[in-house]
Amino acid sequence: MKKRIFSTLLILGFSLILLASGLSVSTVNASASDFSAKDNKNIQIDSEYVIPDGFGYSTYYVVVATNNTGKDISINADFVALNEAGEVLAKVNDYFDAVGRGQQFMLYGKFLNKQIKNAVKYQYVFNTSETENCTYNSVNVGTTRIGECIEVSATNYSEKDIQGVGIRTVFLKKGKPVAFDTVNIADTGYVFHGGSTNSQVIGYNAGTFDDYIMTYTSAGNEVVSDF
Repeated sequence: MKKRIFSTLLILGFSLILLASGLSVSTVNASASDFSAKDNKNIQIDSEYVIPDGFGYSTYYVVVATNNTGKDISINADFVALNEAGEVLAKVNDYFDAVGRGQQFMLYGKFLNKQIKNAVKYQYVFNTSETENCTYNSVNVGTTRIGECIEVSATNYSEKDIQGVGIRTVFLKKGKPVAFDTVNIADTGYVFHGGSTNSQVIGYNAGTFDDYIMTYTSAGNEVVSDF
C-alpha cells in the first residue's frame, strides 16, 4: 500500500476578467489557507491565464504552478466561475495522480461559455497528498516545431509501464495567451510501455504564436487519487 501521509493543502485564488471586448486576466497572488500555511507557501503560483477556445464554445482558466513542497504529490483542483453577486455559475474539476518535487505543472478548468456568460471572477482550490507514484524522472520529452503546430515526443526510460505522459501547453503571442492544448502520450489508451517512445502533435487550432509554456506529468500504473 502506498504511503498517503501528506497533509491536505488548500490554496484559494481568483482573477477578475473583463467581458467587454473578450477576456483579459490580471495576475493573481494565491492566498494561503491557515490550515497548512507552511506547505501552502511552497506551492508557487507562477502565472494564470483566461483563454477562450477560439470557437466560442468554452473558456479555459489555466494555472501554472511549481511544486516546492520537497515531496512528490497528487493534486486535485476545483475551479468555479462566479457572477457579480458571488453566485457559482459553474464548477469543474482537474487532477494529477503525481507531480514531482520541484516540478512545474498546469491545472485548468474548462467552462462552457453558455454557462459563464455573466462570470466576473474565477476561483480555485487545490487539495494535495503525498504520493510515491510519481514517474516524472523516468520520462524524457522533446519538441519539434512543425509549421503552426508542435510535435511532442516522449520516451519511457523505465522498465515498467506507466499511465502515459500528460502534456499541457499555453501558446503565447507577444507575451499574451492565444490558445491552450492538452494531450496524453501513450501506446494504447493510457498505457505507456517501458522503453517505448511515442509522439503527438498539438496546437492544430492555436493559430499564430511565437512562444509557448509546456509542462508534463507522469504517474505509475497504480491509480492513487481518492479525493
